[in-house]
Parts: sequence; C-alpha cells; structure tokens
Amino acid sequence: MHTASMNAPASQPAERLPLGLAWLALGAFAIGTESFMVAGLLPMLAADLQVSATRAGQLVLLFALSYAIGSPVMAAVCARFGRRPLLVASLAVFSGLALGAAMAQGFAQLALARVALGLVAGVFLPTASAVAASMVSPALRGRALAIVAGGGTVAVALGVPLGAWISGWGGWRMAYLLIAAVATLAAVGLAMGLPRPLAGAAVVPAAAARTSSFAVAREPGVLPALLTTVLWATGGFSFYTYIALFLSGTLGFGPEGVGAVFCTIGVAAALGTAAGGWATDRFGADRVAQGFALMLVVILGGLSLSAQMLPRGLALPLIVGLSTLWGFAGWGFGPAQAVRLIRLAPERAPMTLSLNASAVYLGIAAGSALGGAAIDWVGVGAIGWVGAACQLAGLGLIWHAARSARAALLTATAPMGT
Repeated sequence: MHTASMNAPASQPAERLPLGLAWLALGAFAIGTESFMVAGLLPMLAADLQVSATRAGQLVLLFALSYAIGSPVMAAVCARFGRRPLLVASLAVFSGLALGAAMAQGFAQLALARVALGLVAGVFLPTASAVAASMVSPALRGRALAIVAGGGTVAVALGVPLGAWISGWGGWRMAYLLIAAVATLAAVGLAMGLPRPLAGAAVVPAAAARTSSFAVAREPGVLPALLTTVLWATGGFSFYTYIALFLSGTLGFGPEGVGAVFCTIGVAAALGTAAGGWATDRFGADRVAQGFALMLVVILGGLSLSAQMLPRGLALPLIVGLSTLWGFAGWGFGPAQAVRLIRLAPERAPMTLSLNASAVYLGIAAGSALGGAAIDWVGVGAIGWVGAACQLAGLGLIWHAARSARAALLTATAPMGT
C-alpha cells in the first residue's frame, strides 16, 4: 500500500507568471492608447491643424499601413538584436516620437510622427508577445500572451476614454505627453524587470535571421492562419469602425449612449482576453479559436437581424447585449490565434507574430472600407451581416486546418504498409 506513495514524485510548486509580463503589458497599453486614441480626436486635430476631417482621418490610415507593411520588414531588420535591448529601445524611441507628435506644428509633421510610431509599434508588440511566450512553460503560454494582449485591450477600455478626457481638458498634445510618460515608465520597468539573460537572446536563430520574414508565410499552415487573422479583423472592424453610426442609426443613441456601449465593450474585451488565454491553456488553441469564431458569426449576424427585423423596444437590449458579447468574443479569439501561429513555426515566433500583427492591421483597413461600402449600398443596419460573413469564412479556414492536422497525424501514426 505504501509502495505507490513512496515511488510517487514529489509535488512541484505551481509555476508563477513572471512580473516582467506586467511591464510588457504596460508597453502594449501605451502603444494601444496612441493607436486607438487618434480616431476619437479627429475633430479636435482637424480644427487645431486646420485641415478637413477627412484629411485628419488619414492619420489613422497612415499608422495602420505603417504597422502592417513595416512590422514584418522591421522584424527581419532587427532579427540579430537581443530581445531585451530591442524591447527597451523600441519603447524609448516610441516615447520620444510621442513627444515629437506633441510638438508637431502642422499636419505633415504629425503624419510623419504617426508613420514612425507605427513602425516602432511593429517592432515592440510582436517581440513582446514572443518574449511573453518564451518566459513561461507551454502550459501557461496562452495566459502569458493574454496578459500582453490585455495591455492593448485595457487601452481600448480605459486608455482611449482617458485620452479623450485629457484632451478635452488640456488639448490633444497633453494626451501625447501622457503616452510618452507611460512608455518611458514601461521602458524603465523592462530594463530593470526582465531577467538576464532572457530566454532566446536573439529574436531568431542566426540562420533564420538571413531569411525574410515574408518567407515564414511559406511554412506549412502559416499563410491560411494569417488569412484567418485578416478575416477575423475585417469582420470585427467592419462593425467596430462604424459602431457609433450603427447605434445612432438603429437605436437613436446620442454621444452618451454610444460612450456607455464603448465602455461595456472595453470591459468585456478585457474579460474576453483573459478568458481566451485561460481557455487556450485549458482546452487547446484550435478548439478555442473555433468556439470564439462561431460565437462571432452568431453575434454579428444577430446584430443586423435585431436592427433590421425587430421593433426598437426589443432590438435595444439585444443590440447592447450582443455588442458587449462581441467585445468578449472578438478579443477572446486573439490569444488562441497567436498560439496557433507560434505552434506552426516556433523557432520564428517573432516573425510569425509580426506577420500576424500586420494581418490584423490589414484587416482593420479592409474592414473599414468594407463596412463603409456596405453602408453606402444597403444601409448601416447591414454591417453585422458583412462581419458575420467574414467570420464564417475564417471559421471555415480554422476547420480545414484542424482536419488537415488530424489527417496528417493519422498518416504519421499509421502502421507501415497500411
């Protein structure tokens, strides 16, 4: 009776998430606040810089394109640098660029600053995700990625409203000064809080460093996974970009009502990011990605169905509730998708994640264009259908990848000659 207990291995202490993840999340918070904040400041920026609101809107597009195009290029350029100094240096440069944006005297200067900010963000965020994954065991990888992604999520929930409030009090330049201060704090925290040496000192192995990050897309399964990310972001932002117009056009919401819905979405997004990370570790990335993608199909379709088919009294609670659930499911998908990509090419995780980030921003641009076209063609109530169609296409790719992986596993484990 005692033999089993004598031979049983000693219990190991539970692994703890390292404190360095908090500094990575703070850096993501600074970058996320800057990237999302500008959309809410466009009227103020247009008036101060003496340009039209349409031209001021190009500031959003410039950042997205700079990030999308520049992130994989910068990943290849910076491949030989150590991860720790690269993280600290990129945040320090981001802080300096935010200061430069605060001092911009015209549209061209601010536009140039936003292009540079997008490039630097494309260095920090994928590297931060790769470092977070390397700092923990595979069993905690989803939660570690969720913490870093949570910095950007909190930026949507708190940073963007806070930036708008500060801008209303002290002008948009004051908001940029705050972002510079937060980025500086995060850089100092990373310099002091990341371990020495950091696991995987170089961003990629030397052999992989000579390979363009775009070549990573030729790894088996990577390109379909990246296309899944594009479809996910396209579907989500065909709705999110025009949510204020959707709420005002279908429910008659004013600024206060729209702001309240934004807050509920932000809180739900934070919860969804945490739940997505936990569920990925518990149930596996493929199952979680499929579950959240299916939720998004139902949620986005339900939004348009409620807006177009139900009386306002019934539609109002459904639309508000579904919008909140969209924040939960939309952000919950991210950690699972990141783990799926890391698993496909683990030795090139930073490059793969930089391509994933580019895919997100390409999807944001595509979703904005697609949602706008849908509004012009069939009305604002239809943007949910557009988003649901994109999510359904992405879900199909996830299902196909899962079936292919199972078939490959069965082939590899089949007895010889069968």
